[in-house]
Amino acid sequence: MTQHSNIIDVRRFLFGDAADSATRLDAAIILLLMAFLFSSTLSIAAMNIAYGSAALLWIGRMAVRRSWGFPATPLDKFFLAYIVAEGISTIFAYNREQSVLYMYRRVTLLPIMYILLANINSRRTLKIVFGTLVLSMVFVSLWSLRDVILHFSEYLQFGRRLREFQMYMTAGGMMMFGMLLVLPFVVHPKTPSKLRWFAVLALIPIGTNLLFTFTRSSWLGFLAGAIVIGAFRAKKIFLPLFLLVVAVVMFASPEMQERMSSIFNPYHEHNIERLRMWQTGINIFKDHPIIGIGDIGIEQVWPMYAPPEWKPEGHLHNNLITLLVTVGLLGTAAVAAIFVKLWLVIQKIERQCQADWLYGSIALGALAAMAGFHINGLFEWNFGDAEIIMVVWAVCGMALAAGKVAQTEAANG
Repeated sequence: MTQHSNIIDVRRFLFGDAADSATRLDAAIILLLMAFLFSSTLSIAAMNIAYGSAALLWIGRMAVRRSWGFPATPLDKFFLAYIVAEGISTIFAYNREQSVLYMYRRVTLLPIMYILLANINSRRTLKIVFGTLVLSMVFVSLWSLRDVILHFSEYLQFGRRLREFQMYMTAGGMMMFGMLLVLPFVVHPKTPSKLRWFAVLALIPIGTNLLFTFTRSSWLGFLAGAIVIGAFRAKKIFLPLFLLVVAVVMFASPEMQERMSSIFNPYHEHNIERLRMWQTGINIFKDHPIIGIGDIGIEQVWPMYAPPEWKPEGHLHNNLITLLVTVGLLGTAAVAAIFVKLWLVIQKIERQCQADWLYGSIALGALAAMAGFHINGLFEWNFGDAEIIMVVWAVCGMALAAGKVAQTEAANG
């Protein structure tokens, strides 16, 4: 078979009946986006390379076609407001060089949503791209089970935490997303039977991974996202969810039970540390309320606001407080506006596409993932975790793409 035939086969796989009108560049961009999503749970270096390459090809395609392919969304002015707020904070930052670097990292991740929205133009392509992300999470969770099996007693005694390919907090956030993206397909009444069984089976290794990361904020984030799924789609999951939590607590080892109960213990050493961070952050914010200290590591001003016996921290394990400190009320309001608008836009898509098992489930999964992200972010600086926020923008981009493709299908009858 010739190289040209192979390219055609790839294009048909990605685009189906639209393959004849799709260019090789279109197929290359989708393949790079698939590589980006698959590597999201494996390697941040590979993820960045794939994302950067997809972005460059996308820009190149616009130049070749001499057409502006940047899709307009209801989020545009909110993203622009955030970029402006970051810029203002950077101008007056305590460490301007570091603030420029951090601003660059945050801003260059935003186009992920737009690239996915611009390049997913069919149901088939959406299935493949979304499926790539889910398969990556399943693959990593299955791979990580090997370590659980080999060191099971250590895990039961909280002497070991799952952190394959990533730090355990990032791993916990990723597995939380995996659970919340798969669960809507389990509860949707029209999900094809084989796919539903795959989703049910996928929850087992992903859920096991989530449990053994011992990341309390990700546990709470999953529960919040599952409640969103139940409230929007299937209230019948509340009882099984409650029974599952009870069973996990009852059959957990004493060490695991202590870890779970520590969530509610204000005198636990880790909770005391977080309260100290938050207190210090509030003290910094009082002196820099409007534009913050710049998007920099908190350790640079920590000694000025905390007792010397408190260990300096680079961030404050809370999205809201860290944003208030770094980019002030101006930047925090912009970030809050982004997520409020995202929620409203995707909620509308979910409502319009409820009857469709693919579009409706992707949109609902995005809402659940956002809920989980924000609850997780009450105790972690996950907005500043590149792997986590890249997946958030990607999932939201796929939800917007689901709405776009659904609207196109409705218009074409």
